Amino acid sequence: MSRLRWLAFGLAGALAAINILIIQLIWGTGITGRVLIPGLADFRPTLNRGVSFGLLTPDSAVEFQFLIALLVTIIIAVAFMAWRAGTPIASAGFGFILGGALGNLFDRLLNGGAVFDFLDLHLGKLPLFICNFADVAISAGVVLLLADALFPKGGAEDPRPMPR
Repeated sequence: MSRLRWLAFGLAGALAAINILIIQLIWGTGITGRVLIPGLADFRPTLNRGVSFGLLTPDSAVEFQFLIALLVTIIIAVAFMAWRAGTPIASAGFGFILGGALGNLFDRLLNGGAVFDFLDLHLGKLPLFICNFADVAISAGVVLLLADALFPKGGAEDPRPMPR
C-alpha cells in the first residue's frame, strides 16, 4: 500500500479510535454547561438521533437501518476517494473525513442509534450547533480538501497548469 493510502487509512483509524476514547472518558461525568472558550464553545452533552442538525432522525427500526445503510454507503465512497487520493493533503483530508464518519457510525451503533454530541458552539449568545470530535474531524477534512483544490502544488505530477 502506498504512503498516501497509509496516511489516509491510518488517520481514519486513529481518529475513529480517539472519538470512541473521548466518548468513553466523558460519558456520564455529570459535567454540563462548562464554558470551554468564552463566547464560543461550551461543554453541553446531548444525544443526537439525527444526522446534520438533527436531520434524518429515524422514527422506526426500518428508518434506522436505512440510515445505517446510507452512512455505510457514504463511508465506502469516501474510502474509495481516499484510496485514489493523489496528494498528501488530499489523503489527510479524506482520512479525517473517513475517521470522523467511522467514529460517528460506531458511536451510533454503540449508543442505540444516537451520537454523543458535547461541544456547543456559539458566537456570543447566537447559537450555532452542537457537535462532537468526529464532526470536528469531518470539518477539518473538508478544509484540507478545499485547501488542496484551491492551492495546488504545481509541478510535473500535477495535471493542473499553473497560470503565467
